[in-house]
Amino acid sequence: MRSALVREARFSHVVAYGSVPQGSADAFSDLEYWAFLDPAHGAAFDVRAWLSAWLDVQHFVVNEFGTPTALLPGLRRVELHVAAQDRLPEVEGWTPQHVRPERMLIKDSDGQLARHLAVLAARRTDPAGEAQGILDRLLNWLAFGLNVLARGERIRAHELLGWVQGGLLRLARLHAGRTAHWANASRCAEQELDAMTLARYAGVTASLEGLEVAYTNAVAWTLDLAAALSLQWSAALAAGLRAATMDA
Repeated sequence: MRSALVREARFSHVVAYGSVPQGSADAFSDLEYWAFLDPAHGAAFDVRAWLSAWLDVQHFVVNEFGTPTALLPGLRRVELHVAAQDRLPEVEGWTPQHVRPERMLIKDSDGQLARHLAVLAARRTDPAGEAQGILDRLLNWLAFGLNVLARGERIRAHELLGWVQGGLLRLARLHAGRTAHWANASRCAEQELDAMTLARYAGVTASLEGLEVAYTNAVAWTLDLAAALSLQWSAALAAGLRAATMDA
């Protein structure tokens, strides 16, 4: 793939991201790239046709996030974003974790990509600075989920529980000091989080029949983490959430 991306004259800059350039890939990892078009060659580019010329593409889709994605034999996934060259500065705004410019840079016709990657590598995530916002959104998801559960929409409440779990996992990582995978909090959670944290996380998962217990545990864990991290929340709202779990 790297060789093909370098040889493609329409690409002026190509960067790899994800576990492969991070050095943590295994047999189940995706291949992920951004390719920027040289304006001299026009703006039109057929990603599906290009990938199919190089790979055994068994399925192709533009996913929910607008990413062209190909499935290969063995369920191997390849993501290839193709963008206009004037979007190169966006690289500096990517999540600044596990940035290894020397492994990420595939093609750089004029040195611009190297400069943007250097800025990205110099940035740092701020998990503590994000914590209050995560809690605020988590409280919203809890209220939402408890309301639809009380209405009897168990499938919808189950779906919303996923947002609750995501927020809790972020706060739990911050509390445990294990924020290496902050951008994707579920990645390697089993290896990086302690047994007690994993047990509490298990307590906020559920089948459709166990939603009441999961939401009760989620409210309790949310408030415990908020207190441990010295975050701000409304006592009245906390009382309302606890009351809702008792009624569930």
